[in-house]
Amino acid sequence: MISAIYIIGTILLIGSLVSIFFIAKNERLNTIIYKLDMCDRDLDDNLKKKEDEILRLINIINRELDLDIKDFEEVRNIKSNKLTLNEKDILLSRVHEQIKSIYKDNFSKLNAVKSFDGIMNDLDREEIKFISLRTLFNKNVEDFNSLYYKFPYTLIVRIRKIDKKYPYAGVELKEAIEKELDNLVI
Repeated sequence: MISAIYIIGTILLIGSLVSIFFIAKNERLNTIIYKLDMCDRDLDDNLKKKEDEILRLINIINRELDLDIKDFEEVRNIKSNKLTLNEKDILLSRVHEQIKSIYKDNFSKLNAVKSFDGIMNDLDREEIKFISLRTLFNKNVEDFNSLYYKFPYTLIVRIRKIDKKYPYAGVELKEAIEKELDNLVI
């Protein structure tokens, strides 16, 4: 009778320890998933700001220079297109570079528009913020994926039906800083 109580007690103790172990690992996973969700939401908000600023610049360019560029139309129709966050970023970054080139080529006309320079500066700040958020997101994806195939996380993600995460393509913060430093004239 006493040995049965010891066996039941031992089983309950081991069961409790295993439960605490899995709960702790699940919380770690929840923290990383929460960070990924927050970064994803912030990236989406940042892209909307970037899109709005690019649309404002496109309108000014069309009004002042009467240019018709295919990518500008794609940006105007971006809401109706079903683009992923990554595809939107690629399109908006490409158009941003085109706008920089147009600004450089037509400096005298576009510089006369007071708001153009301010919007360009805002857009550059949003770009830096986006690069920082993408770098943070990709770091969290790396953390998540490093746990994805490890025990006991493998069991947890299978039970919770969580898919593997994929990083966003693009310039990372370190690369952006190095590029800016290379462009810096002393």
